[in-house]
Amino acid sequence: MSTPEGSDRVFDPGLQVERTALSWQRTGLSIVVGSLVGIRVLAPVAGWWGVAAGVAGALLGVFVVVRSSIRHRVIHERLTRDELALLPGAGVMAVVAAAVLLAALVALGFVLLQR
Repeated sequence: MSTPEGSDRVFDPGLQVERTALSWQRTGLSIVVGSLVGIRVLAPVAGWWGVAAGVAGALLGVFVVVRSSIRHRVIHERLTRDELALLPGAGVMAVVAAAVLLAALVALGFVLLQR
């Protein structure tokens, strides 16, 4: 697929789009690393539930990295073409927020059931 003329030019001098994409990549990688550490910590305590939670977290991190990369590419192409009305939504943020809420509720339930 050929790139449209001018698609490699920077949309704005502050590079806000690029900085946002990099921050989402760091977030996704942090989720992956935290999940792998979580497997190591939770496996002796929670058994296979801990391993399953860690694997789910690692998959979420990979999802965040991939989707943020795709989102950045789409936003960059549309901004350089001046197609501002067609920017993608914030689905990645909603998925991460829902996953964090779910993890917090599971952790709360685990703590309350251990008493």
